[in-house]
Amino acid sequence: MKDSTTRGFVAGVTGGVAMNIVSYISYYLGIANLRFLDWPSIIITGHSPTNILSVIFFLIVQLIFVGFLGSLFALLISRLITSINYIFKGILFGLISWFAIYALTYISDVPKLTPLTTLTAVTDFIGAVVFGFVLAETLNRLDSRKELP
Repeated sequence: MKDSTTRGFVAGVTGGVAMNIVSYISYYLGIANLRFLDWPSIIITGHSPTNILSVIFFLIVQLIFVGFLGSLFALLISRLITSINYIFKGILFGLISWFAIYALTYISDVPKLTPLTTLTAVTDFIGAVVFGFVLAETLNRLDSRKELP
């Protein structure tokens, strides 16, 4: 893949899959009361998914969103900042994204997304770290493959 937007999208979706695994484990262990896929569902429909079709649909929507975030990260890494310490920058990007999304939902007072339990916030924080790490490492590997003859 020669296009940084596409590589970033793929890296973002890969990071999104990893963060959703964290989210699902925490949710089904009763630690968190929301999954990452609940966010787009609540924003779009006003409630969490109610059947398997809506779960799949909103998981895809959430993965498209994190794919977009991955494209944004790839653009930043390739144009505005260096790829030195890319893991740190990826984790920082994941945490800034997490905080910005939390801040926007709090400021907007989105019902069912505010207030959240502390354990849900901690789970999402960990998910953001995992997302940033996997995003940066995947993008680095895809960028390295691009340079091979």
